[in-house]
This record gives sequence, C-alpha cells and structure tokens, in this order.
Amino acid sequence: MSQRSLPPASAPQSSTSALSRRGLLAAAAVAVPGASLALSAAPANADPAVTGGETRVVDVPLSEAELIEVDGAPVRDLPQQPATMVGVTWPAAADAPTVQVRGLQSDGSWTAWELLETAEDPQTGEDAPGTEVAWIGVVQALQVQVEVDGADASEQAVAHLVTTSAAPDDESVAEEAVAAAETEDSGEQSGTSPKAARMTTFAAPASTSAVGPGAPTITSRAAWGADESLVRGTSGAKRLKGVVLHHTAGTNNYTSSQSAQIVRGILTYHTQSLGWADIGYNVLVSKYGQIFEGRHGGLHRNIIGAHAYGFNTGSFGISVMGNYSSGTVPAAATSAVARVVGWKLLSTFHTSATSSATWTPGSGTKFPAGKTVTLPVLFAHRDVNSTECPGDSLYAKLASLRSAAQQQIDGGWKEHLWAFQGAGGEAVLGTVVEGAHTTGAYTATLLTKGLVLQSGGSAAGYATPFGPDWEASWGRPTSGVHTNGSTFSQAFEKGVAVSRSGAVSFGAARFVDVPPGTMYKEEIEELAGRGITTGWPDGTYRPLSPIQRDAMVVFLYRALGEPAFTPPTTSPFTDMPRSRMYYKEVTWGRARGIVEGWPDRTFRPTASIERGAVAAFLYRASGSPAVRAGSPFRDVPADHQFAREITWLASTGITTGWPDGTFRPKDAIARDAMAAFMVRWMEYRGL
Repeated sequence: MSQRSLPPASAPQSSTSALSRRGLLAAAAVAVPGASLALSAAPANADPAVTGGETRVVDVPLSEAELIEVDGAPVRDLPQQPATMVGVTWPAAADAPTVQVRGLQSDGSWTAWELLETAEDPQTGEDAPGTEVAWIGVVQALQVQVEVDGADASEQAVAHLVTTSAAPDDESVAEEAVAAAETEDSGEQSGTSPKAARMTTFAAPASTSAVGPGAPTITSRAAWGADESLVRGTSGAKRLKGVVLHHTAGTNNYTSSQSAQIVRGILTYHTQSLGWADIGYNVLVSKYGQIFEGRHGGLHRNIIGAHAYGFNTGSFGISVMGNYSSGTVPAAATSAVARVVGWKLLSTFHTSATSSATWTPGSGTKFPAGKTVTLPVLFAHRDVNSTECPGDSLYAKLASLRSAAQQQIDGGWKEHLWAFQGAGGEAVLGTVVEGAHTTGAYTATLLTKGLVLQSGGSAAGYATPFGPDWEASWGRPTSGVHTNGSTFSQAFEKGVAVSRSGAVSFGAARFVDVPPGTMYKEEIEELAGRGITTGWPDGTYRPLSPIQRDAMVVFLYRALGEPAFTPPTTSPFTDMPRSRMYYKEVTWGRARGIVEGWPDRTFRPTASIERGAVAAFLYRASGSPAVRAGSPFRDVPADHQFAREITWLASTGITTGWPDGTFRPKDAIARDAMAAFMVRWMEYRGL
C-alpha cells in the first residue's frame, strides 16, 4: 500500500455539507433504537442514541458528501457525524487507494490523521476492496481523504461509520482483566480467574468448553459482548504450526474500558461491511494487557482464522490493538502477547518458542506457490504477506517476545505434556486437536490419535483413533481398538465408539453383565446401539448363554432393516403357532429360504443354535454365493452337512475357528460369539 504525506491537522475551509443526517441514518446497517439524535456538548458516547453496548454502522457514499480542500488536499467532509471507528470500501475493480480519516472531538480539536490499512481478502490473499476498520475515538464529525497517486478517488468509495457505545460492565470487566494481567506479570498465582462472563446485557453464553489450566486470563466473547447472530461457522485444524503477530492499526488513544468497544466494532465491521464470517484474529490484546477471545469456536481448538493468507490453517493469530508502526509498544501488551504465545504453544505440546515449522502455501503469498518454506514458530504478518503489519515497532519485538514466551513455557503447566510424552508422544497419540480444556468431569486434551484425560488425579494418555471425536460422556477408554475391514470400534467406560466408513457413533453401555474388559464387548454394544438386541428386562445380556434359534432369526431380520413381510395364516412349522413370539420373524426367515427346519416340520425355536447352523443362516441371508471347494477346518470334512456354508464363513473373515484348526460345528454358539459373527457379517454385507 502506498503512503503519502498526511494533511495538516488544521480546520477545514468549509464545514457545510449537502448530505442530511436523515439520509445518512437511513443507510444504517445495524438497527438504531428510536431515540433522539440530538448531540450534547460532551456526550459519554459518540451518539446518545447508541447506548448500552450497541454498535451502529452508517454507510455513507462519499459522492454524497461535500468535497472540500484542507491545506490543498481534497477531503470529503461529514459534519455532525458521530462515530468511534471508520472503515472505507470501494468497487472491487478499482485500484486500492490511500485512505486517511480524522475526527472532530468534543473540545473542538481534530484528531491526528489516521491512515487506514487496506484489508486482505481472506479468500484470495489479495487486497480486499476496503480498509480495515480503525478506532479514532469519540468524535462528532469526520473528514475522509481517498486518493490514488495523489488524485481524489472518493467518488465511488463508501465510508462505514461505526458508532460503538459503552456497555454496563465494560469498565468492571476491564478492571478485573487488567488487574489479573498485572498479577500474572508479577508471577503470582491468581487463583480463580476473574474472566468469567458476568455481563447481563449480552446474554449469549460461551458456546465452547472452558479453557483449562495454564491459560492466561482471557476476556471471553460473552464477556466483551459478541453478537453471535452476526457470525458464521468456523472449523479447526489438526495441528498448530505457528503463531502470527498483527496489529489492528488505528489510534492508540483509547481507555481500557473502551477496549471492548473496539472489539465489538471490529466484529460488526468484519461481518457486516466486509462480509467475513467473524473476526479474523484468534485473540486481540489491548495496550493495557487485556486479552480478548477473537474468532469463535474455542481458544482450546486450532480454529482457522482469516488473518494471514496462505498460513491461516495451522496458525493462531494475535493482534495488538492500535498502530505500532512507530513509537513505544506498551510493556503490558508485549507481556500479554508472550503469555498467550507461551500458553498456546505449550497446550499444543510445543516446548520451544524459538523452533521452526515448514509450510507449503499456494499463490497469493510472498513465496512462490507450492514452495516449502521454513518459518519460526512465532512470526509476523509481514513475513508471509505484502503488508507492513504489525508495524516496525512491534516487529522489532519478535526476538524478545520469543524469549519471553519461552519463559512462559518453561514455567508453565505441564501435566498433560508429561502424560503425552509418557504415552509415546506424537508417534503414538498424534497432534493436538483441542488443547487442555474443562469438559464434564475432565480436563481433556484431544489428539488426532489419542487422548490425555485428568479427573481429580494424575493425567493419563490413551491411544485411540476416536480422540478428535471424544466426549466427556464416554468416559475413559477401557480396551484396545477392534478392527474389521473399514470398521473399527473401542470400548469406553460408558459405552462403545464405532467408526464405519468415517462416520462415528457412540452407544452407551446398556448391560450390567458386560463390564469393561468383557470379550466382544464392542460387538455386543454395537448390536445394542443399532437396536438389533435389547437384552433382558433385568438389564443383562447374558453373554455366555447359548443363543436360541428363534432369537438368531430375529437378529438377522433386524439387521436387514426389518423388511416388510406379511406372516402366513398357516404356520409352516408345527411348533410355531401364530400366537408365538417371533412368529413373524421366523416365518419371514422360512419364506426367504434362510431357515428350513427339521423333516418333522418343527423349527425348535428355543433350542440352542449350533455353530454350523449359524453359518448356514448367514450364508443363506447373503444370497447363497458361490464358494470355492475345500474346508479350512479339520473337523469340517467335504461331506459335512454345512461344509459349503462354513467354508464361505471362513472365506469372508467372519470366522477364524480355533487355534487348533477346528470349527466345532456341533457346539452351541454363545451370545457373545454370536454378536461377533453378526457384526462381522454386517460389515461384509455393508449394512
């Protein structure tokens, strides 16, 4: 972005405008309460009509504002226009202009001219057709200069006048946050964090789990008054690779209690004026050291922001509020940045703030598309995109910030890190998807291949492919992973998680006699979760009991989706009257050719089903496919009644038999082994 000399801060030659206040307010993008618009001599807010933490945006086509001259420079004059923040947009096809604004304060003096930085399009990495929004303070009138190569370019530009207001709790929330920051700077332990969302004006509660141990005091979105109706969905990355440093630009002349107004204004402008999903930064830091939760989705997650094109996925964006192109960066701000950087790195199990990571960005960055580059784990926006952000003064602090962040890591909370390392580290558990956070009765860290859990004692690491999907209601893993083709499952204290073709489901533990560690627990719980078995009314499953012939048919019928069937009026079996339980299912099996019964026309429903008969049932329910000759079992000769069916069962992997090479076709099958056969059969059939 080009820069030119700023106009002198002198009074304008003309202050008459042809644009009416009514016309301006009609263009408001955010509703204004129907109150008087009269201005007091020294209002607490920029406009008495905007109060209670509300934010209003008025869109002003600059072609409708009078073009005047200020010390020889063309300026659009907007008299009697209260605001606290300003952004400017222009047509997408137009060249990005140099934009400067200033405001008239209540004492009659003009603010210094503020250069508005051109925003970066989060979709393309190129200049967006607009500026970032800048805080200019509480002002009663505005002047805007828009130039390209020294010539006025304001005709097609639109000024977005953002008027923020103080919320009832802004001051107390700021006081608590700043006090907590000072305590953390002193190295003391602050005990209970004062960051809880206490504001009643903004009723939206935090939508994510609380950040866990080791985190600095952070003002949540609920506490600073985020209007969640303005935002769209966010997504997270599987790995954090780095932290990116920014500044918001705009004047540094704001109070600690006005910090929340600035964040609310940025949210409104980014979503309403620029059309973005949310604030682009993950965290914002005031010059007083107050840390604000930025983009929603949970600070414990690797939420993908919109702050450094080509490097958003896998990075964490921190923006210091104000302009740090020159001058001194407040120590409170740098200290807060170091605390956030140290915490975020440590919570994702990075133990060095001076290490590096590799990236392979696409087009639109400072690097050739597809080129793998190595960057420090803490770097600045200007390192990857064509911008001066975060300003020369803040950029010069990078080395000291890395050192200070390392001190935070060295002295930080490491119980989950130790458990992670003790369980095998990244090779076994993968990378952090969600850092330590409070959820249910646990402090949990979720990883791509595992979990670290803590509840009233030491932390423990667990290898599990269900790490990213784990919920506190599952409890701890109680077994290893059972794999069958593309389906895998694992038992937890409260049930069984199953992944089938990438879709994860969880079934709560249903049976008192199937505790963790029970053989085939996962398969039993899966059958229950899919409604194929319900067990007994006393809450038992009776895994070692033999399964009856009628129950086996019922399981097949339910597994196939309970197909429509009208039972015959005359039973094909002498021992299966129409009034008998499971008459419909058994006669369905007979009609489908799955069951045959005995020559005496009995079905013998309560008899225990033999393993050979189970093979026959499953084979026929699969359409009786062709089978290669030759049984793999020494107790199943070629002339065995079910040789073909048992051979097929082995060829599909549904059974492996016993280690001694037998199948034991005449043995009754227990209900636990039946569950294993059924789950494997359903996987084979794609059910």
